[in-house]
Amino acid sequence: MQEEMEKLREENESLKNEIDELRTEMDEMRDSFFEEDACQLQEMRHELERANKNCRILQYRLRKAERKRLRYAQTGEIDGELLRSMEQDLKVAKDVSVRLHHELENVEEKRTVTEDENEKLRQQLIEVEIAKQALQNELEKMKEQSLKRRGSKDLPKSEKKSQQTPTEEDNEDLKCQLQFVKEEAALMRKKMAKIDKEKDRFEHELQKYRSFYGDLDSPLPKGEAGGPPTTREAELKLRLRLVEEEANILGRKIVELEVENRGLKAELDDLRGDDFSGTTNPLLGEQSESLSELRQHLQLVEDETELLRRNLADLEEQNKRITAELNKYKYKSGAHESSRHHDNAKTEALQEELKAARMQINELSGKVMQLQYENRVLMSNMQRYDLASHLGIRGSPRDSDAESDAGKKESDDDSRPPHRKREGPIGGESDSEEVRNIRCLTPTRSFYPTTSGWQKSFTDRQQMKDIRSEAERLGKTIDRLISDTSTIITEARIYVANGDLFGLMDEEDDGSRIREHELLYRINAQMKAFRKELQAFIDRLEVPKSSDDRSADEPLSMFQPIILLILILVLFSSLSYTTIFKLVFLFTLFFVLHCCKNTEDYLFAKTKTKPKNCKKSYQKVTQLNRKPSHHSVPDQDSQNWIPASSSKGFLIPLKETFREERKKAELSSCCYTDRNHGPA
Repeated sequence: MQEEMEKLREENESLKNEIDELRTEMDEMRDSFFEEDACQLQEMRHELERANKNCRILQYRLRKAERKRLRYAQTGEIDGELLRSMEQDLKVAKDVSVRLHHELENVEEKRTVTEDENEKLRQQLIEVEIAKQALQNELEKMKEQSLKRRGSKDLPKSEKKSQQTPTEEDNEDLKCQLQFVKEEAALMRKKMAKIDKEKDRFEHELQKYRSFYGDLDSPLPKGEAGGPPTTREAELKLRLRLVEEEANILGRKIVELEVENRGLKAELDDLRGDDFSGTTNPLLGEQSESLSELRQHLQLVEDETELLRRNLADLEEQNKRITAELNKYKYKSGAHESSRHHDNAKTEALQEELKAARMQINELSGKVMQLQYENRVLMSNMQRYDLASHLGIRGSPRDSDAESDAGKKESDDDSRPPHRKREGPIGGESDSEEVRNIRCLTPTRSFYPTTSGWQKSFTDRQQMKDIRSEAERLGKTIDRLISDTSTIITEARIYVANGDLFGLMDEEDDGSRIREHELLYRINAQMKAFRKELQAFIDRLEVPKSSDDRSADEPLSMFQPIILLILILVLFSSLSYTTIFKLVFLFTLFFVLHCCKNTEDYLFAKTKTKPKNCKKSYQKVTQLNRKPSHHSVPDQDSQNWIPASSSKGFLIPLKETFREERKKAELSSCCYTDRNHGPA
């Protein structure tokens, strides 16, 4: 057992060593991988820097050239050096075109001479074939006469000779035909060699021409240096004519070779038929050899035709490419002339579109404000209806509301992260303390505590559905605004890019358009953020589906001024800081007055009077809500937060005050219901 344990320990140690080695190898591989990645990243950064430098240099050159061109176009001046270089290029092009024209005429004359010679040789070949056929017919007649003269004894010998003589004649015919085909192939090879030499000479001249005038694919040729496209068009037309003539020559050669190929195929089929009919001939080996030679020659001819077809296809592709480039140069020359007239019209059209888009944004913002006002009116009506439905059931809801809201507000202030400050008031970040306290009253918190005896009626559900529909309508309107602003931003980007490309924008216009673009982008981002907040509000807004659902009444009438304030700050974020601060102050004042008015209306509806004690207690609670302390103690009875410094001496009187005010409100509500409805 000890030996086995020792063996296991040794194996365990060896495995541990292997694991350590693997770990070290993995670490080394990871380090090497990181080093390689770092090196690659460094190289890519250097390449990116070089590319950026090259781009900046090219952009500077392009702008310089565009400004120079525009200056020449506006002032009507002509560059003397450019004019002299263009005249010299035109003279050289004329000389080259005349020389090429003479050479083409010489080549055409040579081609006509060779075609005439070829036609004469074909006629002679046909005459020789006819004479040969006549001689063969006469020979057959003489053989038949000799066979008739001979007797019956020499009949088998004559049959053998007659069997041997046609095969020999066929072999001689095939040899003659093969000789003719070889001669014709030699002539064709000589012609092809001449054509290749001429082609090489033309290519050499074309290379010289390219070295002087530049290539077709180069954007700026060496000789022209960005001049007018007249010489370029003349050069392209000349090349096009050369390619078309060469394509016609090759097409004729291909047709001739196809005709010859068909004749050779027909002869080969005849020979195969003769071979199948006379399989018993003793000279089958010689015929097979001649047939194999003919097949090889036919294969060579087919290869030559295929090569010529490929050359013709390449020339056709080159012809198409040259025609396309010629059309492109024509289009560019027309575009340069027409761009001067259309630039002003394009800028005016884009400015009109931008004005129309701004007017549309203003109209939509007015619609949004109107919808917010209607939504606020509906929510205030819903709150009043809910308060009217609570009168006979709950006792003194305002005190309990203030207590619960104060406690929740205090807890929210403790849990909320510190407010971040930036350089400018973007999206309501520089709001006052009262506005931030108002924002704590989100519609997701219950403003009134839930009671077990209260149930939602059908009208309440309908009102909640109406609120949700109005919020969805507001969200759709904001989506439309966001889409319109995005289209305006894209159009502005395209316009700025086109202006940079053609060099038509001044520095002041460029700066103003960039500022407008940044303003629109910031407005769009803030509207998107507001849309997200509105969607979160819609998602959290729960509509009761049955009368047994219990939910708290939400102070949506308080949320509407906040929405209006945020939207106005988003739309007018380009204003100065003083103007935005004034707007914030006015809306804060409006919100405070609105809250006070709702409180007074509620107390008046409850008691038909305005008790001083209740008002004082409400003022105390609101003061506590507006000035929260981070070091405070929760009150278990009223769910309110009281400062820790005054919790020992002020806790019991505050509880008693709240209880007395609640009892008075319950008694007053009971008296009021007894007066209106009689005994309960």
